[in-house]
Amino acid sequence: MDPVVYPVRTPLAYWLVVGALFGLAAGAGYLCLLALGQGVVSWKIVGLGGLVVAAPVIYFLATAEYRARGEIRVGTAQVEVPDARGEVVRFASAALELKITRVIVRFMFTVVPVGEVPRGMVIELREGGRRRRISSLTLVDPQHGEALVADLERVRQGLPPQGPRAPQGPTTRRPQRPRDEFEAQLERELAAMD
Repeated sequence: MDPVVYPVRTPLAYWLVVGALFGLAAGAGYLCLLALGQGVVSWKIVGLGGLVVAAPVIYFLATAEYRARGEIRVGTAQVEVPDARGEVVRFASAALELKITRVIVRFMFTVVPVGEVPRGMVIELREGGRRRRISSLTLVDPQHGEALVADLERVRQGLPPQGPRAPQGPTTRRPQRPRDEFEAQLERELAAMD
């Protein structure tokens, strides 16, 4: 059986955050250089400026799981996962170790939690010395994250992957029969307008 393919790419929102951080770093670096050029020497300016200038580089290096290009191929013999440059990291399906971390963003107002938003999963694949972390947000269709995890579990057990499920057809929100007399009247009037 052919391997199941899950196309991946780096999300646009990731690049927007990286661009905004580099813009802030350039602005902060410029202001620090202006202050130092005017003879204002302060460890606070140098420290905060250095931190803001280093932030985009630290963010870029610490978030490799959100960068990918190519396709994840899940087969019974091996699993292929691309990195940010598109180079493939191969794992033997039988020896594959899998760790799933669900990402939840919590919104807080001062110290009061306001809400939680699920933001996909980080999937860590490991075999011997090879390791690759990849987020389900890198999938071209992030809704396929659960199918990818299910396929990875299946190939670890020696079963063939199934691939993403076909989307269900749109369900109608309108009830099949009116629930009361007012709805029946509304249905008749709407049908008469058509």
